[in-house]
Amino acid sequence: MKRRRRMESPYTQSFSTYKGEFNATLLQTNAMLFSDIFEIEVEFGWTSPDYAKSNAAFLKIKFFIENLMHQSIITHPSAKVNLSHIENKIVMLPHPPANDIIAMVLHSKLNTIVGEYIQVLTVKVGSKGIDPVISYTHADDTYPALPTLKEWVKSDDYYFDAPWWGRNSTHTQDFEVNEETDLTNIPKPDTILEDLEKAILGELKIEKPGGEVVEISDWKPEIIKD
Repeated sequence: MKRRRRMESPYTQSFSTYKGEFNATLLQTNAMLFSDIFEIEVEFGWTSPDYAKSNAAFLKIKFFIENLMHQSIITHPSAKVNLSHIENKIVMLPHPPANDIIAMVLHSKLNTIVGEYIQVLTVKVGSKGIDPVISYTHADDTYPALPTLKEWVKSDDYYFDAPWWGRNSTHTQDFEVNEETDLTNIPKPDTILEDLEKAILGELKIEKPGGEVVEISDWKPEIIKD
């Protein structure tokens, strides 16, 4: 799977680093369960002079790691475990969970959700549960271990034109389809990422208890430039 080439821009000559961590339960081969803590570092360049939208793009990275990946269950298709009644976020990888696979899907996913305002350069993932501690850094725009959409969903036709790690959404898994599937009835993701950006830009309406809608369109975040 190949992604866009890195943008040639004066904003990418210097870069920022976000450091975070998330807890997850891993389903390995033979349905073995492991609990782990992952440390993550994301190096990224600011590729737009629009500070408000760039700030919103960064907060999408932070939200995806700290709210969606945190307390998730990371699994793979070969783990034949019924997770239909689990309320945790399910992150479906094409292979058993490992630092390199996690780094690749996050590199792809984060680059997709930030749009044109940030360029994710590298994603480094390290597991605290492995001794010795060995991290993996993905710093390329190709993903040799990730399958194509057709290989992934095992169908010529699908709702979307990319696997979940290549879509601007909160999806972390894909949907089963067959010959009887109505592909015009497209599953709708939640609007959390869009709402996050609207809140930063002051375009989101907040509803008070009791149903009163309060306009906050005049509110703008104060963005401090270095």
